[in-house]
Amino acid sequence: MKPPVLLLPPKGTVLVIAPHPDDESCGIGGILALHRRQGDPVHLLFVTDGTSGDPDGRYEDLATLRRREARAAAEVLGGCHCEFLGLPDGFEVTEDDLEAVAGLFDAAIDRVVPDLVYVPWREEAHSDHAHSWEALRRCYARRRDRAASLPRVLEYEVWSPLPADYVVDVTDSAEQKRKAMLAHETQVAYTDYPHQLLGLAAHRSVYLPKASRYGEALREGSFF
Repeated sequence: MKPPVLLLPPKGTVLVIAPHPDDESCGIGGILALHRRQGDPVHLLFVTDGTSGDPDGRYEDLATLRRREARAAAEVLGGCHCEFLGLPDGFEVTEDDLEAVAGLFDAAIDRVVPDLVYVPWREEAHSDHAHSWEALRRCYARRRDRAASLPRVLEYEVWSPLPADYVVDVTDSAEQKRKAMLAHETQVAYTDYPHQLLGLAAHRSVYLPKASRYGEALREGSFF
């Protein structure tokens, strides 16, 4: 396996497929902050409402709380637009479900007209993440028959490290990533995101210049 290539965030309009409110910050928060610094519009598409993220039943109206947290994190990252599909999370998914979500992604691409789409990589251990990748694959299969070109896809990691094609140096935006993760208060109450995921980002810095402290890894998305 070849070592990953150092990548700068590609310029243009960005669509982020986030299976849950928090995946945007945990997965590519540093990259999204860099996109906003270079003036790129960033549209966060949250697939599920995240209501399974409270196993102890600590919160009332968790879906509303998680939307509020997602908007707060989006501001920390530099002002990203948020859209919530509000689908249930953590459920058994059928073929019909995947086709329906593919249609929602198709409509989102028509609205946002992105140059670049970020999606969790296909082998993420969390089923909602892997299903989001599969729904986007089906969406692209539909669009291939009618579109002259398709937005570039880059896959990102959250819980499952990927075999990276690229690493983005997010040393300068790591503090924004940390604050964005902390904005998801209901989830940080259960899981120490900064410790765990900045630890992964620190590991990714082995591929960066010696002065760099944090990186986020990506792989090129390919559906065909």
